[in-house]
Amino acid sequence: MPAAATAVRGFTADLYRTLASTRAGGNVVCAPYSVGLALATTRAGAGSTTADEMDAVLHAPHPRPYALDSGLNTVEQTLAGRYQDGDGVKQPRLTTANALWTRLDLDLRPGFQETLTGYYGAAPRPVDFRGAPEMARQEINTWVSDRTNAKIPELLQPDAVSPNTSLILTNTIYLKAAWKYPFTATATAVGPFTRDDGTVVDVPIMRGPFDRMGYLEGDGWRAVDVPYAGDGLAMAIVMPTRDDLAAVEASLDATWLAALLTGFRITDVELRLPRWTFRLPAELGAALGSLGMPTAFTSQADFTGMSTEPALCIDDVVHETFIAVDEKGTEAAAASAVIVRPPSIPQGPQFFVNRPFLYVIHDRLTGVPLFLGRVHDPLVNGPG
Repeated sequence: MPAAATAVRGFTADLYRTLASTRAGGNVVCAPYSVGLALATTRAGAGSTTADEMDAVLHAPHPRPYALDSGLNTVEQTLAGRYQDGDGVKQPRLTTANALWTRLDLDLRPGFQETLTGYYGAAPRPVDFRGAPEMARQEINTWVSDRTNAKIPELLQPDAVSPNTSLILTNTIYLKAAWKYPFTATATAVGPFTRDDGTVVDVPIMRGPFDRMGYLEGDGWRAVDVPYAGDGLAMAIVMPTRDDLAAVEASLDATWLAALLTGFRITDVELRLPRWTFRLPAELGAALGSLGMPTAFTSQADFTGMSTEPALCIDDVVHETFIAVDEKGTEAAAASAVIVRPPSIPQGPQFFVNRPFLYVIHDRLTGVPLFLGRVHDPLVNGPG
C-alpha cells in the first residue's frame, strides 16, 4: 500500500498543478483519487506505448500493472473498512464506486473483465449506446447521482455519449464528515478576505479556539490540519506567508505532499476559516495529454487488452467535484468518466484564513489525498 499511496500523491500533485494553471485567479477543486481510479481501470486494457505513458502519468509502481491494481485495491479496502458505514457525524462516511458501461455487442477480453471485477469491483454493465445513447447517458448519470447524494447529478452532458461510444469507465467518491471540533454557528461573523489581486471581499468567517490540532510551517507557508470526527480524516489547509499562493503551488509535488501530510505537530490553534461552497466540472483530456499520455487520445492508441475491437481510443475524460464547508463539517463529492470510442487560540499559533489558500482532504492512515483545492474567493460557488 505505501507504493500505491505514493503513486496517488504523485498523480494528485501533477493533475492539480495542471488544472490550477488553467484557472489562474479562480477557485479550484478536484479529486485526483477519483480520476486516478477511472484511469487505472482504463489502463488495465492498454498496451505498448499507451500503457507506458499511462503508467508514467499514474506514477504506477513496479511490477506493472499488478502493483498498481493490487495497491489501489488495498487502499480501497482500507478506506471502505474504516468509513463506508460511517454516519457522517460520529464517524465520517466515505464511499467510492467503479463501473464499466459497455456497448451491447462489445466483445470484452476475459483478462480485462477479471481485472476490473477483481480489483475494482466493476463488473460490465451493457447499455445501448448505439440504439439509445441518450437513455444510456441518463442511466449512467443516475448511477453517479445516486452514489454522490445527488451532488453530481449530470456528470455526462448531452453531447458526451453517441452511437459511436464503445465503453465508459466511471468512478464516484462521496464524503460526509463532521468536524471533531465543530465551530459554533453563533460565533460566525462577516470578516475581510483578501484576494490575490488585492481586492477585499466580506465573507462569513467561522471562529474557534481548538485544542490538539496539527500545525506546520514551511518555506513561505503555514498549515493547519483540521480533524474530522473519528480522527482518521482531516483537512490540511495551507496558507502562504508572503501572499503568493502561486509560489506554494509551484512546489507542490509528491514529496511536498508527503512532507505536509506527515509533518504536523500537535498544538493549540486559534482558527478562523471561511465558509464556502464550490462546484467545478472539467474536461481533462488536454490536461492528461500534457502530463504525458497523449497517445491514448489518438488513433495510435493501443487498447487491445480491452476488447477484440481493433481500434479504440479515449474520447475524453470528464470530472466534476463539489465541496461545501460549514460550521458542522464537510460534504464533498466527485465523479470521473473515461469515455472510450473508436478513433474518430493565542497561546498557540493563530491561523486566520483571510486570503487565498490550498486545502487537502486526506486519510491519515494511508496517507492518501482524496480532494484537493484552492480558494481564491469564498463567495464564488461555481466556475463562472
